[in-house]
Amino acid sequence: MTHKQRPLLVRILFGGFGIGCVGIGFIGILTPGLPGFVFFVIALWAFRNSSQQMEDWILANRFVGPSLKDWEENRSMKRSTKVLAISMIWIAIGVTIYRIFTTPPIVIEAWNFHLPKWIPIALLVGTILGLTIYLIKVPTKQIKA
Repeated sequence: MTHKQRPLLVRILFGGFGIGCVGIGFIGILTPGLPGFVFFVIALWAFRNSSQQMEDWILANRFVGPSLKDWEENRSMKRSTKVLAISMIWIAIGVTIYRIFTTPPIVIEAWNFHLPKWIPIALLVGTILGLTIYLIKVPTKQIKA
């Protein structure tokens, strides 16, 4: 169903959702640990269901437009984007793991509950490895010389 076939209220809701995702995406670019690109992909989907002008606007954006076009056309990423994403993931999660090691364990006295440090660390290590493997497997865009 194209955006013009949708009721006006539905298009407005998709547009508002897309604008919210763009806002979170730009915050994610500036904030380590918050994935910005995912929110731009979601915004593109929302704009496709909302308005051709909004879709064209995000695809023409000089910061995220080229990456979104690469993703939409080939499901690929530039090598520099992959390296930056993997680096930021390792830095953000690495700092979090360091903080877990250097802070006291989580204790909820009302329930007599003591969370061992290895549980959140294991979850974070699994996350960092899973994301790294996924990003490595994403095809690398070949730059034409």
